[in-house]
Amino acid sequence: MMHFLHAALTETLRLYLSFPLDNKQCFGEDVLPDGSSVSKGDIVYYAPYAMGRMEYLWGKDAEVFRPERWLDQNGVFQQESPFIISAFQAGPRICLGKEFAYMQMEIFAAVLLRFFVFRLRDGENASVKYRTMLTQSRCTSSRASM
Repeated sequence: MMHFLHAALTETLRLYLSFPLDNKQCFGEDVLPDGSSVSKGDIVYYAPYAMGRMEYLWGKDAEVFRPERWLDQNGVFQQESPFIISAFQAGPRICLGKEFAYMQMEIFAAVLLRFFVFRLRDGENASVKYRTMLTQSRCTSSRASM
């Protein structure tokens, strides 16, 4: 297995998720880790984009792309907890295609690296501009066509 490539992909998913906000509906009474109570039917929103940048979770270099954070001292990929990033969710509702998705990303990256040479423009570190857009689903009500 290509441990560094797997770590680089995981680090990319930590910093640049495809969904910056998410929510879950409570199926029963519960208490969140901070002591807040939630009732059955409550909807709890969380921000994976912000979680991927929390110094509390990632240290002072939380904003830095550093794949090495996912490798142990022997260079082997090591994820502390499946709940620490939410790209594929975790627990009993984890994405069934997670390993397949990683395999696809690794094959695609290997093919790109095999056939192309990548260089930073002007030899400098580039910053990424990340934009979020919310869309509204199309109204299907019969009254909307009046």
